[in-house]
Amino acid sequence: MLLLVAIVFTIILAGAEVDIFTPSFPELQRHFGLTPFMVQLTLSMNFVGYCASSLYVGPLGDRYGKRPIILGSLIIFIVGSIFCLAAPTYWILILGRLLQGLGMSGPAVLAFVIIADVYPLERQASLMGTMNGLIAFSMALAPVIGSFVNLYYGWRGNFFVLFAISIISFGLCYWALPHDKPNPAAKVSLTSYIPLMKSKLLMKYVFAICFAISGYWVFIGISPILYMEDLNVKLEHFGFYQGVTAGAFALISTISPLFLKRYGPTKCLKVGTIITTLGALSLLFTGMFIPDHPMIITALMVVHTLGLVFPVNILYPISLSIFPEDKGKAAALVSAGRLIIIAIVLEFLGYIYSGTFYSLGIFIGLVTLGGFVIIRSLPQWKKHYEISSQDNRTSA
Repeated sequence: MLLLVAIVFTIILAGAEVDIFTPSFPELQRHFGLTPFMVQLTLSMNFVGYCASSLYVGPLGDRYGKRPIILGSLIIFIVGSIFCLAAPTYWILILGRLLQGLGMSGPAVLAFVIIADVYPLERQASLMGTMNGLIAFSMALAPVIGSFVNLYYGWRGNFFVLFAISIISFGLCYWALPHDKPNPAAKVSLTSYIPLMKSKLLMKYVFAICFAISGYWVFIGISPILYMEDLNVKLEHFGFYQGVTAGAFALISTISPLFLKRYGPTKCLKVGTIITTLGALSLLFTGMFIPDHPMIITALMVVHTLGLVFPVNILYPISLSIFPEDKGKAAALVSAGRLIIIAIVLEFLGYIYSGTFYSLGIFIGLVTLGGFVIIRSLPQWKKHYEISSQDNRTSA
């Protein structure tokens, strides 16, 4: 039980380090005299650090064990939080955000790999759904908390909250994480990813997951400036707009095990992809024709996000089981792919941003449709799911 609490806390930290910080964007823009592009850089540099280190924490976790890599990563995150909290200049803040990204990849990538090691595949989708629900509830509260912390204590207050959560996470992980057996034969070099990247099946799963989830995270990155600066949403109200989207995801994630048990993964995956695609098409239409209505945008983002629950919770465990001996690397590929897409798109949208939902709505619509096409092309995913589940039961 303490292990699950420790894992949940580390993933909460991974989500909160973005969601609790974004309400501070307008104040940061005024405090340091930044352009929208420079504000987005506080996210993009975080994602760059996250992406670069995630490619190594997977192999390092396979070789030296997940416990020391997670603990070391949390120490780096704590140091980055101190830089952000005390930053006298914009570039020190950027350095702190980079260190936070470097440190966050260990817990975020390896926590779910621990679950994949401990539980059989048929349990993983339900367990990850429940955990994602708890995590998403915290993510739903994060922008609300971040808005009020920023309102009363300024942007540094949010970094103090992250610093405190990271200290608690380190303590829990120190006591709860198991001493898993290292594998000295595991390669740490980036060339060790070549066999995985040559697998067409794995890469289809990676792109399907990355395309499905990227629209949501890009929305999280752009929405503070969109809502508060251009759609005239007050700071004390912004957290509720952003929080309701994560809250919807949290609610469905929490009860997703019941749907999976009653209707099975095939029906749940189909319904999920249909809902998120309809939401994406609606956002595409909204971006083109009515790009300045915060209530409509939020409502459609809720629909879009609801549909993401089952594709992500079902496909992600399968992607880790394709190479059973390299689950850390597979998880790192998914994380790196998602972050690369988000970082590139955030800077591009920050550069062309025109003060409306236009460009963001079009991107979310197109990238989600691309993910839907890839999911439809996945070969016999249900058969692979059943075979992998049998293999896990035999191993256990």
